[in-house]
Amino acid sequence: MRGRSTEPVKLRPGIEVRDAAHSMEIEQWAWQRVQSMRAFYTHLMIYCVVNFALLIIDLASPGDPWFFYPLLGWGLGLGIHAAQTFERLPWFTRDWEQRKVQELIEEKIGPPPQA
Repeated sequence: MRGRSTEPVKLRPGIEVRDAAHSMEIEQWAWQRVQSMRAFYTHLMIYCVVNFALLIIDLASPGDPWFFYPLLGWGLGLGIHAAQTFERLPWFTRDWEQRKVQELIEEKIGPPPQA
């Protein structure tokens, strides 16, 4: 029957469609990770520059020191951003979302049939 062959389709000698699709998925995942890391490092650089400027302003102004309040608050947000970027919090990853959705579906309707 047409389109129902279990034999892998060859794109060019030595490359199968399944392998190419898997390779494209991996490349897409890698690009997303690199973009996420770039966004984090940009955030880190801005954090350092702005907080250094706040420190200079605080040292030049009279009164009690206050620069550490934004440093700590923003630092907490930066820490969460780092944990998400480097996948230290599993519930922040896209894979976790996909696994959880599949788990909830299987809980409601049962596991998918085995081929």
